[in-house]
Amino acid sequence: MFPIHHKFPNEMAIVGRILVDYGEIEIDLLNCIQMARGRDMNSTMKTMFRVRGEMSRIQIADALGRVPYTTLGLSDEFAMMIDAFHYCRRIRNKYAHAYWHDPVQGKRLCYVSLEDLAEENDPVNDLGRLTFFFLDEPLLLKQEAYFDFVRGLLSYLNWEGQFRSKLIKSNAIKMPTAAQKPPFFTTKWHPDDGLMPA
Repeated sequence: MFPIHHKFPNEMAIVGRILVDYGEIEIDLLNCIQMARGRDMNSTMKTMFRVRGEMSRIQIADALGRVPYTTLGLSDEFAMMIDAFHYCRRIRNKYAHAYWHDPVQGKRLCYVSLEDLAEENDPVNDLGRLTFFFLDEPLLLKQEAYFDFVRGLLSYLNWEGQFRSKLIKSNAIKMPTAAQKPPFFTTKWHPDDGLMPA
């Protein structure tokens, strides 16, 4: 196990759950879309998962599911779900493609977003000149709760779609209360900013 896990066990455990949970909500998304398409699991799954990349899968799910859910009067809920799912993807990608760091010797966890860095035009020649994004346990718990909100939204859409299609007699799943998108970090720091925050 890398040292960062020993210094920040709670935080890194939440990051691990977020990374695993993303795969779970992708399956929930697949199930939500295939139900709206007349329970067509085979072609929905193969269409969504033959392509590489999380963004492509969300875009395909949007294309496959928007008309059926709009027809059922759930266009606003579907649009909210797609937007929220994209936000979860952004959180997931920041952690899946990150360089984890402990610049304040066990006091503050941070990461460098390698995906964001790769998009910059300036050359990267020194790891010490990167922008650091700090996190803490309360923020990570808010991000994890946002994933739970998305899972609840997917469940509601799936069951409400089945109810409105007359495939089931009732829907016991309630529409979750809209959740505020949590920030991606607590503090951002670059060496040009001066002293690193304590």
